[in-house]
Amino acid sequence: MRLLAALCLAAALDAHAELYKCVDEQGKTRYTDKPAADCKQSAITGSPPISGTPVERHEDLSAQERDFQRRQRQQQASEKKDQQALEQRCTRLRQERTLLGDGRRIVKIDAKGERVYMDDAARDQRLAQLDSELRGCP
Repeated sequence: MRLLAALCLAAALDAHAELYKCVDEQGKTRYTDKPAADCKQSAITGSPPISGTPVERHEDLSAQERDFQRRQRQQQASEKKDQQALEQRCTRLRQERTLLGDGRRIVKIDAKGERVYMDDAARDQRLAQLDSELRGCP
């Protein structure tokens, strides 16, 4: 058991090794863990963050989760409302289609308050329009 712990410790020490950049006479770049005598060595420094200074994030994941759940509930409520509106519209269209399709005379009241009967051409046109609108209904 002690031997296993010693081996794990030794492996961890090797993982913390330095890195050397070596450029030879032909301009070829090599990266090694040991400095080479025949190459010009240059120090490797980490590049700064793109935005300039590093910014620590102190965001609370539970707040993000609450925001996500809130947005999801709002979206579901909106979809449910849209679905109900579509169902109501389709119900009205089906009722009008049934009313026009049974062959009875349809009477509308004009701006003067007089009765105006719908002729067959207007009925056929409205039936065709209703059929095309009903194609989008579930």
